[in-house]
Amino acid sequence: MILVLLFPSLAAAFSDVSPSDQYYAAITYLEDHDVIQGYGDGTFKPDNEVTRAEAMKMILIGSGVEIPEYGTYEFPFSDLENDAWYLPYLHEAYTADIVSGYEDGTFKPHQTVNLAETLKILILANGFSTSYPDGNPFYDVDESVWFAPYADYAKDLNLIEPQDDGYLHADQNITRAELAEIMYRLMYIEVNGLSEFPINLNWHKYQNELGYEVSYPYGWTAITADDGGIVLWNKDELNNQTGWDRQYPNSASTSIFVNENYDGLSSGEFFADVIDDLDYKNAEFREITVNGLYALQVFDDSGVEPILDTYIYLPNDTILAMYGSWGSGPLAQHSQKEVYALQMSAVYVEDGSTTTIDWEGIIEEARILIQVDEMGNYALQLFDDLVILETDTIGVGTGPVDYYYSVEADVTLKYERSYDVLLDLQEGQTTFF
Repeated sequence: MILVLLFPSLAAAFSDVSPSDQYYAAITYLEDHDVIQGYGDGTFKPDNEVTRAEAMKMILIGSGVEIPEYGTYEFPFSDLENDAWYLPYLHEAYTADIVSGYEDGTFKPHQTVNLAETLKILILANGFSTSYPDGNPFYDVDESVWFAPYADYAKDLNLIEPQDDGYLHADQNITRAELAEIMYRLMYIEVNGLSEFPINLNWHKYQNELGYEVSYPYGWTAITADDGGIVLWNKDELNNQTGWDRQYPNSASTSIFVNENYDGLSSGEFFADVIDDLDYKNAEFREITVNGLYALQVFDDSGVEPILDTYIYLPNDTILAMYGSWGSGPLAQHSQKEVYALQMSAVYVEDGSTTTIDWEGIIEEARILIQVDEMGNYALQLFDDLVILETDTIGVGTGPVDYYYSVEADVTLKYERSYDVLLDLQEGQTTFF
């Protein structure tokens, strides 16, 4: 069994943005399209919060708004610096009613911007028409608040997602990485003519030698079994969940197995047996295709836990069986969307065999690179199955420290971003070193 994380074939532009980072695809895409820039030291500083002026500039550039040069600018704001870099962007945004100031006559260009304000700027800059929703778009977003139309519109396009507790937290300041992700998603939709962003586009990849590959979200854990099965699990940390076998309010999981189909049943025969055997009183059975493969999907939300199961008949005459469920807490709606996207990401891998990887040699090479500045990213890329365990935002005093775990090599790598250095490597899955 192999666990593989695949990343976009884009060059890493910044020393503090790793290919295994959640926002790597977004940051790299925007950098390649000249929407964002880094700092003089080669970093992007993804965790830095964004100011009103910075957000305005990034959004206008990403939205394709032309910024002509003017000789002078006139604004009704008392706190703007003469010849400030943001004045051309403010002129376009203010005259187009994309941004406004405060009642005290200030604009506060250097004040941090929160998610609600960001969504308003982004949606107005792109000329989208919004209206107040018929219901709360998120648990903590009432349908009547001023930013509800923007939150609802962004939710429908999958530009934003709730946090682990199921709430949006629209009043929280937005980081450079988070803003890059939202803008990237919108640009991807427009370039590809889509109605919404495919949330599974840049997820982790799990590939099995039995003939399939699926994608699963950041933050989920992959648990392998000796019988070839796999459990992909979003642990409910807030409610102290310890095991995946029962759903907690904000947990979700999908168990995946391959049925060898020893009786040689056709797809129709196998799916008919599934329908006959399942004792779901209110189940909905749907015959669908998943990436060109014939499949049966079963949905039932009448029990203690809602279930979404998908059976895919693979070209090698085996059946990929995926059993999904989720909790009933504030994250339930999004968890259902993730379970569905996970199952719909399944593809057939014609040759599931893998070449033997010299993990001992890779580990030894990585050990040589410990404490070598500007070689940390290279060391990480030696491992093609890294899963991030934890980020210490305080780090060692110079910047955030990430802990990455390699399932196949069974080692954890401690990586410091600021100097792009591998601090240490330990056997097993741990963050205590």
